[in-house]
Amino acid sequence: MKTSCCILCNNHRYFWLYAFFMVVTVMHTHAQGNSFHEEVALFAAFDEVPVEIVVDGKWSFETNAIITDSNLLYINVSDLFKHLKIVCNESKVGNSLEGFIESETKTYAIDYNTKQIKVGSKIITSKNGLLEEMGVKYMEASVLSEVFGLTLTFNPRSLSAKLVSSFELPYVREMRIENSRKNISKLQGQEIAVDTIIPRNYNLFKFGMLDWAVNSNQTVDEATTNNVILGVGGELLFGEANISINYNDRYKFDNRQLQYSWRWIDNDKKIIKQAQVGKIYNQSIAFLDSPVIGATINNSPNTVRKANGTYAINEYTEPNWTVELYINDVLVDYTKADASGLYVFNVPIVYGYTTLKLKFYGPLGEERTEERVMNTPYTFIPAKTLEYSMSGGFLQDENGSRYGKGDFNYGVNRFLTVGGGLEYLSSIPNSPFIPFAKVAFQPFSTMVVNLEYDHDVRMKGLLNYNFTKSAFLELDYTKYVKGQLATRFNAQEERKIRVSVPFKINQFSGFSKLNFSQFVYDSFNFNQLDFVYSAYYKQLSFNSSTLVNWVGTKSPYMTTNLSMSYRMLNGFVLRPSVAYDLNDNMLTRYRAEIEKRVSKMYFSASYERNVASKNDAVFLNFRYDLPYARTGVSAFYSNNNFSFSENAQGSLAFGGDNNYVHAGNNSALGKGGILFYPFLDLNQNGILDKGEKMVLLTTVKVTAGKAVISKKDSIVRVSDLNAFVSYNVEFSNDDLESISWKFKHNTYQILVDPNQYKRVFVPILSLGEVNGTVYLNQKGATKGQGRVTVQIYDSQSKKVAETLSESDGYFSYLGLKPGNYTIRVDDQQLEKLNYQSFPKEHKIEIAVSEDGTIVDGLDFEIKTKVATAEIEMEASEVNVQIKPKKISEDLATKPIESITNTEEIFYSIQLGLYKDHTKPKVLDNLDLVFYEDLADGNVQYYYGFFRTQERALIAKNTLILRGINGTSIVAYQFGKKIATPEKSVVKEEELKESLVPVEAKEQSSTKKNAVFRKISDEKGLFYSVQIGVFKNYVHSNWFSNYKPVFYEFLSNDRIRYISGKYNSKKEAKAAQNRIIAKGIKKAYIVKYNDGKKVDTSNGGH
Repeated sequence: MKTSCCILCNNHRYFWLYAFFMVVTVMHTHAQGNSFHEEVALFAAFDEVPVEIVVDGKWSFETNAIITDSNLLYINVSDLFKHLKIVCNESKVGNSLEGFIESETKTYAIDYNTKQIKVGSKIITSKNGLLEEMGVKYMEASVLSEVFGLTLTFNPRSLSAKLVSSFELPYVREMRIENSRKNISKLQGQEIAVDTIIPRNYNLFKFGMLDWAVNSNQTVDEATTNNVILGVGGELLFGEANISINYNDRYKFDNRQLQYSWRWIDNDKKIIKQAQVGKIYNQSIAFLDSPVIGATINNSPNTVRKANGTYAINEYTEPNWTVELYINDVLVDYTKADASGLYVFNVPIVYGYTTLKLKFYGPLGEERTEERVMNTPYTFIPAKTLEYSMSGGFLQDENGSRYGKGDFNYGVNRFLTVGGGLEYLSSIPNSPFIPFAKVAFQPFSTMVVNLEYDHDVRMKGLLNYNFTKSAFLELDYTKYVKGQLATRFNAQEERKIRVSVPFKINQFSGFSKLNFSQFVYDSFNFNQLDFVYSAYYKQLSFNSSTLVNWVGTKSPYMTTNLSMSYRMLNGFVLRPSVAYDLNDNMLTRYRAEIEKRVSKMYFSASYERNVASKNDAVFLNFRYDLPYARTGVSAFYSNNNFSFSENAQGSLAFGGDNNYVHAGNNSALGKGGILFYPFLDLNQNGILDKGEKMVLLTTVKVTAGKAVISKKDSIVRVSDLNAFVSYNVEFSNDDLESISWKFKHNTYQILVDPNQYKRVFVPILSLGEVNGTVYLNQKGATKGQGRVTVQIYDSQSKKVAETLSESDGYFSYLGLKPGNYTIRVDDQQLEKLNYQSFPKEHKIEIAVSEDGTIVDGLDFEIKTKVATAEIEMEASEVNVQIKPKKISEDLATKPIESITNTEEIFYSIQLGLYKDHTKPKVLDNLDLVFYEDLADGNVQYYYGFFRTQERALIAKNTLILRGINGTSIVAYQFGKKIATPEKSVVKEEELKESLVPVEAKEQSSTKKNAVFRKISDEKGLFYSVQIGVFKNYVHSNWFSNYKPVFYEFLSNDRIRYISGKYNSKKEAKAAQNRIIAKGIKKAYIVKYNDGKKVDTSNGGH
């Protein structure tokens, strides 16, 4: 018994010694190896998938990662750092990555041989935190956080990760700087980057626009008055030419009723950028009592170049009118007048000589334009820049007075501009010449000072100070030379103070304004104080204005005006107002008005009582806006007198092509338009040639313009644009009906030609697609291999594109222009991995085609390098590589039996039966088409050559997407058709739902998409469009034209994909039509509330 126990004890010792030896051996071997598969032995399973990285909740990108069965995340370091703009380079020595992070002094190195990470002087060893697969280097997320301060919070359900950094990322810094520069560019009027710029076209003569207006007034027992306005516009001698006549039958015609001008602008010139001839407008020192006929030139561009600071405009118009502010024909702001008609603008200070224009739009459709060509009160010029303006001509007065003015401004720096010049007016006795000098100074951004000296006329000083964002104080002082005759103003001094302070309390907002003016004369001072209080609360507007006038020490005269405006829920607007004399303590006037707008119709009625004159007045107005004219009638009653008025106005714009004439109800003179011709540019010469078809679009974005798309001729027309102004236009590839179509240029900047339509051809390219699979051969077994770089070279051996294979080896690229290409696996990657590719490359041709040529079956097999003779022998034994046939070749050249005569099972797609070998049109643009002669004399066609049934399924669904239905998958072996393996049978009803390729059945557990969003995360009630329900994950590339795309997991283990998020069913219906037009015929509208689908009776079909 003792002996047996000893033996047993000895056996245990040997067993434990043997076990210890084996563990040490395995550990030693594991430490020496550098294989990824040895590393991942630490966990049972892993997936290589695309993951969406969301940075600071503001922007995101997609990168590949490895996810273990315990949800550990291994991220592609090079790709991550590339997106974050962190310097990362492959080391020329060893197997490591190196660069710097945060700053150039903080360098790092990641050594995948020693498993060490060095950041600065700190060294970290992470045996399981660094992995390498197919030459791609990965790092575990917790190691990334510990070493680099990049914390990733991974969500395995949505396949997304939130990234937070402990420092400002280089990409975030670049975006911040770029946004700041964009803001500066906008403020300075600089151009935004676009794909292409369309400059001006010049014509000696071209007619284009016509304005018209008629008005008739009748008063009982008095003569009728008629007024006719007619204006025409065109291009003459490369400039804008307008002429109009204002005829009134009660007055004798004179030349003042005739308006004419010629204007030329070219911002690219240096000496003269703007010129105008005809009736010109000037900001003169002397008083001009008549229009000036002459010419003016300057070297200031007509773009809006904003400087720092603003000044205020406080003026009156009609109550509740909308007022638009234009600077150099560019809309910069708009506001609405209050119940008294008061409106306020904070006008940005603009560099150089500017045109300030105000447009007024009444609630009944009235339109009035006031144009003032002026130097703003604060004229600033960019630093080290000299700008001038010269004008001269004759006044339309009795004496034909001569007028001229020349001035300059020079920007000393950003804060100081000096200027001066000389003005001449022959009608001023004794001193017709007025030399002047001026200075504009901005000590800080909220204060601007302007000083002006006009010899023998006056001295002026103006200060504007914004003591809050919207509140300001303005001081204005002018001292006149005694006896001067230039301004016809006989006060010696003029003193003005203006203060404006806004306020907002919850939904109650408004402003208060105080104006004080004092005019100093020889024997007395005239004083005027105006206090205005204006407030808004929801639909209610209230205004109080108190005016106080007094002379010297005499008692003041005080009046108050109270007005209110209230918009009711039914659309009626009530406006009562009263005027009250505070001295006599009595009402002097009261008024009530009601108005209503219904679609294009406007109606108003008002009653006014003047207490002092005991006069009653009643007003009735009705207007109707037609598409081609604005019409109106009105009636007025006062003191037993009746008056009636009828008016109509409109415009015509000619040259819209195909006999199209644009009729509008606004003025067309000085305007222009654009005609876009989107066409399929098959020969890619940018010209609409004979045989190339127009493409009908659904949307075009035009800055400050409205695009009208004609279904009749597919021309996109944009009217009512300001001449000599550049407009940005954007086209979206998502608007095109075919996924293979792309705009040659997506963004345009177009300079509008005066008084005409400008033709712009918009070429659309039809691009080709290539796809295939990369297989890895290990010990005779092949499987699809992901992360392999496939490169595409053109006929000049220039690399034009590259793409990465997916996790199952599949790769595709869409975007190749017609021509010859070479497709091959990246040589550097193969060399690094010690692999070689068979075949080395594919030679293909992308043919000219409307639908875009698809070349598929471009498979590669990679394996460890062996002798060339061995590769050639293997290639001769297994005939699996088929060279794609050109589209131009006759299809009836290869029977399907000749290319499937192998022991391995291959799959193809059965297309249909035909009578002979004539190429069917439905098979245009398909490569790898084969035939089989049947016993009855018919010919059966097949498409593709696939190693797996899953790949054949993808190709089959691609054909469905292209409109080729009724297909089926067949299997071949030894040149004969065999039964499809039972485990791979796919139900036909499942395929009918598939509008896009799906992944293999074995991958059905990985139902995720990194660039799609979960519908359950979306809040609120909204409509969307269902694209389809699929049993497997759909790659994001196939839905790139339907963004944003959401997904939802269903109870039957399928995935529903939904496109868009819309507030109304009408918007969703428009989106549904666009999606159907792109090929998804069964798309329909769905409704969601807080991420849950709402059942509807008809489903939106």
